[in-house]
Amino acid sequence: MTSKATGRLLPLALATALGAAFFAGAANGRTQSVAFVAGPDRVVQGNPATFTVSVSPTSARCSLSVRYKSGARQKGLKSVTAAGGTASWTWTVPRKVQTGRARVTASCSGAGSASRVMTVIGQVLPPKIDVAQSGFSVRNLPFAGSVVSWGVILANRSKTQDALDVDIICNMVMADNRLIGTATAHVADVVANSKQPVGGELTFPAGAPVARLEIVVKIGKGGPVTHWMPGISFLRMAPSTFEPAWTGEIDGEVQNDNPTKTIQFVELWGVVFDAEGNILGGGRGFGVGTLPPSALMVLRITDGMRAIPYGRTASAMVVAIPTYKTF
Repeated sequence: MTSKATGRLLPLALATALGAAFFAGAANGRTQSVAFVAGPDRVVQGNPATFTVSVSPTSARCSLSVRYKSGARQKGLKSVTAAGGTASWTWTVPRKVQTGRARVTASCSGAGSASRVMTVIGQVLPPKIDVAQSGFSVRNLPFAGSVVSWGVILANRSKTQDALDVDIICNMVMADNRLIGTATAHVADVVANSKQPVGGELTFPAGAPVARLEIVVKIGKGGPVTHWMPGISFLRMAPSTFEPAWTGEIDGEVQNDNPTKTIQFVELWGVVFDAEGNILGGGRGFGVGTLPPSALMVLRITDGMRAIPYGRTASAMVVAIPTYKTF
């Protein structure tokens, strides 16, 4: 009887053990896993990267490690507690880290780990712009106050990128190094491997004891090289109609040198030089008109000219930035 009873109890004991093991697994979290659910395949040096994993158990403690191609590891990645079954990390890929494949690994307590690859791409360096030359003229106005005409030539040293959305700050500095005024300008496009004149004027309620200019340039972004720019010819300075001792405008011609596109309008920037090549000031203008390929139209810059002594003018430099018709 003992032998028979033992035979009957063995299957029952085995079934009970399997049931207890299944129950224990269910009580400990059912499915245990870690999986990436979001994250970029490619990141440019200096840009942010965000990775997210799903994890079960849903409140597991997770850590992330990033190993770049050189073997260097990303610093500053802290462990986090998953919320609602997900955990995320965001960091900035170092600008000088080696490009290539980087391994990203997430490890969560009680759930395991998962890995994936992210490719680091070399950063496209923005164009470099230098201040090649600057100058100004001061004029005391007949009744009160004064006006300063300022001009600067920017040099885009990049041969592969235009500089787009360029902001210029022109600080006017007195002999004691204190600022007396600030003028600003915005240039849509400084073409690769070219020089761009910029200028304008600033009025003062009294005198303007300006000793020098301080120029600050901020580039918005780089862009593809512009291959066609309008041609400029027959530049000359003209005196003011009512004040012939002072400059009234820069005149000349602008030609659409693009073989296929029609110009809708041009943004004009110019500076004026004396006989020694010093900048006397500068200004801005616009040329509006439908200009098909090879066609010409008159250009005229009047803004910023009134503080420049006409008797000292010798030459000018003008650049036209075109906007083409898109229909």
